[in-house]
Amino acid sequence: MEFAIPHPWLSVTDKLIVFCARAHSIDYPNSLRCVAYQAFSIATGAIIKDERFQVPHREHKPKQNHLLAALPPDEFRTLSSKFEVVLLQAGEILAKPGERLSYLYFPMNCSISLYYHMANGESAEIGMIGNDGMFSITSIMSGSTLPYQTIIETTGHAIRISIEVLKDESSHAEALRRILLLYAQARLTQMAQTAVCGKKHTLEQHLCFHLLLVHDNSLSDDFILTHESLAHMLGVRREGVTKAAGKLRSSGLIDYQWGHIRIIDRAGLEAQCCECYKVVKGEFRRLLSYK
Repeated sequence: MEFAIPHPWLSVTDKLIVFCARAHSIDYPNSLRCVAYQAFSIATGAIIKDERFQVPHREHKPKQNHLLAALPPDEFRTLSSKFEVVLLQAGEILAKPGERLSYLYFPMNCSISLYYHMANGESAEIGMIGNDGMFSITSIMSGSTLPYQTIIETTGHAIRISIEVLKDESSHAEALRRILLLYAQARLTQMAQTAVCGKKHTLEQHLCFHLLLVHDNSLSDDFILTHESLAHMLGVRREGVTKAAGKLRSSGLIDYQWGHIRIIDRAGLEAQCCECYKVVKGEFRRLLSYK
């Protein structure tokens, strides 16, 4: 992976953290400890005092990812011996258009966005992956590559596993193979609904849809997400996001400060959203029995 430069929504401090973590990174295969966290703390612990960047060091649970949690015990036990927990920082590029991957990622509390760069320089998000899924299902279905750029939207942890290992396991693990196929169908629904939302619904509704998905993925009411980042992912101007977010804050649904967004009234946010969120979550629930 590499860091996307330049990304206007990331501060110099954000970039320093990622560069330092990558420069000092040490790989511990098959470990369920977060290897990137160790490098992160060594590189920044004595320098960065901002509490936003103090990532807690704790045991991570692979079953925080719903796909992995859906596996039967025997298949999960076999697959888990190949797991590695990694810290993914906002702004990191996971894959460039047409790039072949060596690893697959099952997010636990981070968000991964797929977006397309148009010839005129504009870009827009076409899908988000969190603890409801994995990146990239196309690698398992022999598609190998995607024409989209994949970037980490919100910082968090994920399970990483070799593509070849998962391909081999899915060839004889019936439940795993079935879950991945059902997930592919659910993901198509999310991508289609994202396109519908961006074209037919208001920016305020689209923002609600996006924030609800991020909230589902983050396992927290509070997450780091700037207006610049949201504007980039939604394919709109920053001023538009600021205006829409201001309306949501005035309604008591969210609060935000210094790149932090806090969900205050989840039920109210869902009520303010268009039908797109319910369509997407309903399809995941129908196909994969997610709560």
